[in-house]
Amino acid sequence: MHSAGHEVRVAGSPGAWHWLFESAPWPWINVPTQGWLAGLWRSAHLLRAHLAQHPVDIIHAHYRRATLVGRRLQSAGNPPLLYTLHLSHISLNWPRNLFTDFGDHVHVASADAARWLEGAVRMPADRITTIPHGIDTARFKVATGEERSAARQRLGLSPDAPVAAYVGRFDDPKNEDWILDLAAATRGVLPDLRLLLVGEGPHENHLRQRIDRENLRDRVQLVPRCDPLSVYHAIDALLLPSTREGYSLVCAEAMSTGVPVLRTKTSGTSELILQNVTGRSVEIDHDAFIRASIEFLSNRDELRQMGAAAADHIRSHFTFDQQVQRTIELYRKMTTPSRKS
Repeated sequence: MHSAGHEVRVAGSPGAWHWLFESAPWPWINVPTQGWLAGLWRSAHLLRAHLAQHPVDIIHAHYRRATLVGRRLQSAGNPPLLYTLHLSHISLNWPRNLFTDFGDHVHVASADAARWLEGAVRMPADRITTIPHGIDTARFKVATGEERSAARQRLGLSPDAPVAAYVGRFDDPKNEDWILDLAAATRGVLPDLRLLLVGEGPHENHLRQRIDRENLRDRVQLVPRCDPLSVYHAIDALLLPSTREGYSLVCAEAMSTGVPVLRTKTSGTSELILQNVTGRSVEIDHDAFIRASIEFLSNRDELRQMGAAAADHIRSHFTFDQQVQRTIELYRKMTTPSRKS
């Protein structure tokens, strides 16, 4: 948005990714969004004072807490409030329903999420816009042979072994422990297979204990959260066993680098996975995922063919420039005088 000539301000609580904003050419507004009700009240107070001096045309909130703050910043419905739904198919039972606000309009990244909003939330279709997340394809490029060798060397991987990875948080609802089950199930079927678990989260100690207890160190490697590009360049396939997703940006990133994906049928699957062309999808079922993974990883020639098709698919339909342009169009639509809430 900034590069396109628009004025941008970002408000939030500093967290693990705050370093990304430290050198950004736009203001960062520090607000205590993690303090629940007291924090949200304080955030609204601070932002209301800021907006009095620096008015904005639109508020774009991410996650439900931020939307509650954004609603308190409006006066007679202005500025309009856009909410990005990052995780669909969540529980809205009491008391969660009391603290859920979907804004004046909802942006979703997948058709699956849009259908959930219409069906479960009863949201009118004209209040939902689907804009898939885009990828910077110049950054997430297909690896050359030299880059692939260098990436494997950095991770201590054999140049020739089949390698698959899970990239994401070690937390519910990711089911990342299914990767350990796959490691055990493939000892006699894919003896050279190496599996990477890349990330961090509350399940990390449990994963380490299981790896030690089940003697999986020769097959599974835990990799701390890092720039995933080198991981994508080192692997033959990406595996995603989640119970819920909003889209899965890591799948799109990996595909952009020429890596095929096997994922459960969560939101984002219908956009990214052309079955047996760019990857494969499977029902959200443990045993089905293990069986599909073994079949998926058993033919590296097919993996390479699907990886090439995956890279073409992302470049044709899911670039970052496409996402930004469509988002700007949505902002303009919401800020015209004739907009509908």
